[in-house]
Amino acid sequence: MKTSIRIFMLLMLTAGLSSCEMIKGWTEVDIDTTLEAELDILTDDTDLKSTDAFGFNKSTTIQVINADLVDYEDLINAIKAKSVVIEVGVIESSGEPITGVKFLKDTKFGISNPNTEFVWTLKNDLAIETDDIINLPADSYSVLNEILNDYKDYPVTVSAIGECNLGNVYIELNYGIEITVTSSPL
Repeated sequence: MKTSIRIFMLLMLTAGLSSCEMIKGWTEVDIDTTLEAELDILTDDTDLKSTDAFGFNKSTTIQVINADLVDYEDLINAIKAKSVVIEVGVIESSGEPITGVKFLKDTKFGISNPNTEFVWTLKNDLAIETDDIINLPADSYSVLNEILNDYKDYPVTVSAIGECNLGNVYIELNYGIEITVTSSPL
């Protein structure tokens, strides 16, 4: 009889512990949102160069906790990137719209923190126009996920470094990182 009671108690304890884990899984919340940042690029001035390549190097910090996540800030368990796109907002020279602009081969678009970096490098020249969308492929989002999940310890930075075929050109790039955030309210 004592053995039966012990077995019964052990089963109840095991069921209770596994139920807590199941309940925790039931209360997890997945939030889909987009992290956004704007890069304002100005290529080198034409008076300074006598070549067909005009450099730029611009970066900015992206806010991981946006309006969709502010209520869950202390409850976030994981962040997973689903896609990264860059939208070309404006292309101007001397305040006037301009066409025929290209990012040259080896231009780099990146997302980083002080410890890790995820970089896409253009293999060919890329002609751009206002409202173009540049989809950055998911070669290894595991590195990008590491960067995003370290947001509490390190700032997340987006960047564009490279060359353009025209000088003194203003280009607005809008980064959009679609993510799913897993949060546990319990």
